[in-house]
Amino acid sequence: MRILSAEQGRALDEMTVISQKIRSQDLMERASQAFVEVFNRRFPNRDRPVLIFAGTGNNGGDGLVIARLLHNLSYNVRVIQLMIGQRSPDNSVNWDRLWNLSIKRDELWEGQELPVPHDNVILIDAIFGTGLNRPVTGYWAELFDHLNQQQVYRVAVDVPSGMYTDKASDGIILRADLTISLGYPNLALFAPSNAANCGEFLYAPFSLSSPELVKDFGQYAQQNFLNTAAEMKKLLKLRHSNDHKGTFGHALLVAGAFGKMGAAVIAGRAVLRAGAGLLTCHIPRNGYDIMQISFPEAMCEVDAHRYHTTEVGNTDSYRTIGIGPGIGQDPLTARAMRDLIHHYDRPMVVDADALNLISKEPGLLELLPDNSIITPHPKEFARLFGEAKDDWARWQVQREVAKSKGLIVLLKTGYTSIALPDGSLFFNPTGNPGMGTAGTGDALTGVLTGLLAQGYAPADAARLGVYLHGLAGDIAAERLGQEFLLAEDVVNHLGRAFKALRQQTHKLANPEPLGEE
Repeated sequence: MRILSAEQGRALDEMTVISQKIRSQDLMERASQAFVEVFNRRFPNRDRPVLIFAGTGNNGGDGLVIARLLHNLSYNVRVIQLMIGQRSPDNSVNWDRLWNLSIKRDELWEGQELPVPHDNVILIDAIFGTGLNRPVTGYWAELFDHLNQQQVYRVAVDVPSGMYTDKASDGIILRADLTISLGYPNLALFAPSNAANCGEFLYAPFSLSSPELVKDFGQYAQQNFLNTAAEMKKLLKLRHSNDHKGTFGHALLVAGAFGKMGAAVIAGRAVLRAGAGLLTCHIPRNGYDIMQISFPEAMCEVDAHRYHTTEVGNTDSYRTIGIGPGIGQDPLTARAMRDLIHHYDRPMVVDADALNLISKEPGLLELLPDNSIITPHPKEFARLFGEAKDDWARWQVQREVAKSKGLIVLLKTGYTSIALPDGSLFFNPTGNPGMGTAGTGDALTGVLTGLLAQGYAPADAARLGVYLHGLAGDIAAERLGQEFLLAEDVVNHLGRAFKALRQQTHKLANPEPLGEE
């Protein structure tokens, strides 16, 4: 599923109007109907009052159509139009269409007393949308601040007003508890800096021309995507009656050190839970009893050193290697990792302390096998590649590193992003805040390693692994609660995640398709 910039979205709207021979107001009707269908499923109680703040542009026009459609469904609707400039033609048409309906409507002019919504109202924000290119100031900024303090549930149409679509925002934003994205999602919705302003977000699909019809989509044309359940399901490999543990690959996991053997246990279990046939764990001597007792399915290769990894032996028999969880940053471990990278030539997974060691010796990044997967969180990313001024700049660095180094760069955030060597950037919708706990990153390393061991292409392993890892966390959180969640709960729910994805039975595995793809 593509993620579009504001410019791309406008171009696609224009192409749809031309290619389908419809009026722009017909397209507005189509988009608003899609919003209302999502809204109606989410808020079936028609008695709860709905207050729509509409601007004078086309996002406001959407709001006016939404008001009429909700009224027709017997919702209790009121409209307040913010008189910020002249109404656009389609906005004006839909304002006039409200006159014959019993909808209370008011105009709000600059300087008037700020309206005070009743508690429990659903406030729909259709003020600016994706067209904003400067910060909201003056009276309208006061209004946004005022509305942010009200005890209401705020729903944004497309994007929260005040938020820029294609760059970091620098002014006040009308915060949303829920954002309903029209057609194709916008990149701003995936920025960690916008998380508090977007709330949850859902998609309102409607018929649009294919984005491929628009020739000039600007820099990195058509290369931002969202992982969907339908796409992830297609990546899953089938298992056959004559398959066996050798078929599913033998992985090596280099993990653990004194005091950090739990990371090795969690990552190792995830390797096998993700479907690998065989696993050998290279661990320091002090971890041998821990691994054999807590994880008897894994074979152990014990280092000569009691507390650290100092030398990894011959690796020719392993289909892939995962390295990093809990290994520490001892100089002897750094030397062992350097030797391993020099001698291994297949895609591998590099995480945690392995990334911290590479940040101290950046030349090692150049030596990683092509299509290896590195999995930094934002602080590790900054240690590797420097601080970025905002999310957009960091995504740009992520993409450039993937292209220039031939690596898959997986940046772990709320919507984890995956940059591929071809320049494409994928965002992942599964996962929840309950997964922000010790060991869940180690579990992801294990999942990725387990998929590579089975012969998944590295790009597919990265996208599918992140999706399944997040979905397992979502299923676990539903059963246990986010606060209760442990990394091992994520690992233990991987089987349910695989099953839900294969059968498309889980609600979080079923974002609706957009457009006509």
